[in-house]
Amino acid sequence: MIRFSLFKHLGLALGCSALILTSSSISAAEIRVNAGTTFDFMPTTDPTVFTHTIDGIAQVSFLGNCTVHADVVARFPASPGQPPILKGSFTITTADGATTLKAAVEGTATPDPANPSFLNFQYHVAFTGGSGQYVAARGEAEIRGAAMFTAASAGKATWKMKGHVEVTDKGKK
Repeated sequence: MIRFSLFKHLGLALGCSALILTSSSISAAEIRVNAGTTFDFMPTTDPTVFTHTIDGIAQVSFLGNCTVHADVVARFPASPGQPPILKGSFTITTADGATTLKAAVEGTATPDPANPSFLNFQYHVAFTGGSGQYVAARGEAEIRGAAMFTAASAGKATWKMKGHVEVTDKGKK
């Protein structure tokens, strides 16, 4: 017969309760988004830096119809022939306004060789939270799309996003 001391019982009990208190279930979902957006591209006091605001609509695989808003800074490198670096954040909001999914984005854009009014762009997306069940959302995705300037500082874009989002039960209500 094996005897356990009081300290071993206490240690085992504390270890088990710590596992129960710190464990949380994680659910993961593939995210697929199709979007149509408009954008503006405004100069700043630095001639190599522009602000880039994006607004539009999106169909999100697990959220349905949504709106999209992004604020991005575009930095043009000093060397010609290098693409601008795009860095910022975006928010996807469900059609009823009840739930959001937020992310940080970083990417580049290059002119289409056939027509410089068109751009091809790509972003790496890192989900950073949101609201409702997505308050603790994490994950990654890639955006690929095309944009067209319709004026000197404005245009339209279409893009797709593909990746995954993880939600812990700590984010669920």
